[in-house]
Amino acid sequence: MPTGGVREVRRLVHFVGFRDDRYWNAVRVFGPPDMIHETWDRYAADEVAAGDLVVFATGEGDRQPRSFSVEAAKNRSFRLARAGPSK
Repeated sequence: MPTGGVREVRRLVHFVGFRDDRYWNAVRVFGPPDMIHETWDRYAADEVAAGDLVVFATGEGDRQPRSFSVEAAKNRSFRLARAGPSK
């Protein structure tokens, strides 16, 4: 701990939406990520603290996060498909 009792907080690097060689390009530029998020949703946004670096594979950096996760959407689709057509 530095003098004065102030703890230094380390900036985390978040990668969002990487699925191909762009991942390795981003690692070369920004270093390895501390966290990897499949998509920019509320869960991912809640993990980001002030001062963290968020690197997006595609899209604008100032976009709003989606209100639900990809995992929730997959589960919802799976349940609907399993239930069959509604009457």
